[in-house]
Amino acid sequence: MDFNGFSCVTFVDGDIVTGAIKDDKIPKKYHQYIPGNQEKTKAEYPYSYDPFFIYFNEKAEQEPTGFSYTDRLKQQDWDKYQNLCQKHFGNKSDYWNDRPADKIEAFLCDYFGKKVVLVSNIQFCNVSNGYPLWGFHFYNFPEK
Repeated sequence: MDFNGFSCVTFVDGDIVTGAIKDDKIPKKYHQYIPGNQEKTKAEYPYSYDPFFIYFNEKAEQEPTGFSYTDRLKQQDWDKYQNLCQKHFGNKSDYWNDRPADKIEAFLCDYFGKKVVLVSNIQFCNVSNGYPLWGFHFYNFPEK
């Protein structure tokens, strides 16, 4: 499945359909995040599962140089985070698994005040409370 130029996982009734992101399209160091490669799946361990890709930008022109967790962005500047969520997504939800990649990229550009390219959206599980959180790999937009 293609999602705004990104390969993404597919959910059916809350469960991940494996195979939506292929091993041959993802650099080997990220294979642990490919749905289906987790030892602790979300279905079997709903409050302590291993992280997995929501989507990965196969067309990224370089390796990521940055990574941010959504909860850290929120902690660093609560008002900015809330205002940009409202601007880009029309809500202030903390769930990032169904937000379009191009809108997340625009959110990150506004948040950091510079052009960045989103490489991945990874869903993690906060094992201290069982809630999901997300992390984004990105790099600065290449200067031409």
